[in-house]
Amino acid sequence: MASVFVIAAIALLVAAAGLQIAHKPKLAGWLLVVFPAFLCVAALADLAHGARVLGEASYESDLKQLGYCLILVFVTVLAAFQPRQRWLFWAAWLMNAAICAVLVYLAFFWKVFS
Repeated sequence: MASVFVIAAIALLVAAAGLQIAHKPKLAGWLLVVFPAFLCVAALADLAHGARVLGEASYESDLKQLGYCLILVFVTVLAAFQPRQRWLFWAAWLMNAAICAVLVYLAFFWKVFS
């Protein structure tokens, strides 16, 4: 299941970059918002189980992850509202690509190296 999500995230990032290059910055910006918004929803769904079920350490870790996801959503929404600021789109895209690279490592290579 994780590999399907990672492939979809890669497709979203490539499509957003393609739309930005094709001079459709509004659509590219809002397409870029989908990935961090989904990450926030996933973190909130995990937090809904509560510290009692997850364990205190996992719950605290998920809270930190939610904070980072919210910051990423803020930056990508800001980039979507400012379509003329191409540098802001690419900064948000690079942040999303870095998180996607971590997810690729975790989904495809984690078991190989451990």
